[in-house]
Amino acid sequence: MKNLMWWCASWSTYDEEFKDQLNKLGKLDADAAKDLISKPPRAWCRAYFDTQCKNTKVDNNFTESFNAWILEARGMPIIKMLEEIRIKVMTRLAENEDKVRHWKTEYSPQCMKLYSDYRAIAHGCTMNFNGDYGYEVSKGDDRHTVNLENIRCTCRLWDLSGIPCPHAINAFMHKKVVPEIQIHWFYSKEAYLLTYKHKIQPVRGIQLWNVDPAHAMEPPDMIKTIGRPKKKKERIIVEARKRKGEWSSSRKGSIMTCSNCGKQNHNARGCYKSTAYGPDIGDDEDPILRPKTVSEADTLLAMRKSIMTSSTGGRRIQFTGDATGVSTPTNLPYSPTKITWRGKEAITCNQLLNEARKKRIKMMARKGQGEPAPDSSEI
Repeated sequence: MKNLMWWCASWSTYDEEFKDQLNKLGKLDADAAKDLISKPPRAWCRAYFDTQCKNTKVDNNFTESFNAWILEARGMPIIKMLEEIRIKVMTRLAENEDKVRHWKTEYSPQCMKLYSDYRAIAHGCTMNFNGDYGYEVSKGDDRHTVNLENIRCTCRLWDLSGIPCPHAINAFMHKKVVPEIQIHWFYSKEAYLLTYKHKIQPVRGIQLWNVDPAHAMEPPDMIKTIGRPKKKKERIIVEARKRKGEWSSSRKGSIMTCSNCGKQNHNARGCYKSTAYGPDIGDDEDPILRPKTVSEADTLLAMRKSIMTSSTGGRRIQFTGDATGVSTPTNLPYSPTKITWRGKEAITCNQLLNEARKKRIKMMARKGQGEPAPDSSEI
């Protein structure tokens, strides 16, 4: 049930719907609702997505599908594997382009199927026009407003997918405009053909490849080791026993013996007589329990503090909300669970960077570099 509520919350397209689903989840389990919004909703909920990318799906199944697609090639040597992937991609692009050329409409079949469903829903809606560009479209208790000038609907289905929602279709039908021509260009045959325009060219056999000697991989240099070279294979003890027909017995049920103090039920790593815990103690005394210390250099927080440079240069892609769309949730009924470290409240790496940025701006303002000079009327 919780997974179903999370799924409904992730597919919510506007702010009020997301909050309603979050309230329903909170009634079942408040801790689950707090853990859910501990991750930024704009990264997984459609109500806060950027509207530039016209995509209705929220998943990462592409990587899983690709791994299953190259399953046979993954077990091959590196050159053979790359050759198999190249051939599969080359033929796949050609097949997809051929399918696009045989479309019966100017838009993709999946797009037209969704558009047909929206149009069937639109016939059951009631509409009120304000005489300008605003339309109030209702279906039962669900009511949304459409602005044809800004090409927007408050349900945000039109904004997110690029396909007119039932409310927008109803408004276009009242204005006597064909709704089908308002479908985004991303779904057109022209856009798909441009996607498969660049082909992978055929390659001749490996014996005819032009290999640059500078790019050839040479084997590592031979290093002469100390001593006479060995001519016979060194067999390990287990292998020697197998050759004689003797198989090692299972260690299940055997008693552990320490090689440091000779006692049982522990090993040398956990022996309290080790020098790591200081001087030896008597046999009758209990071992000293010392707290485990964790180096900050080995923690995840220290790893995130290090600045990672991109291999494509200094370009950073950020998906932020557009001018009129929702990008950051506000006034949520639940607040995320606070991050703790060793029982104390902690902050994330991004919060540390924001605090450092604020302090730097204040220091620049004190030196007269961070803000303009005050007006004479304010002095």
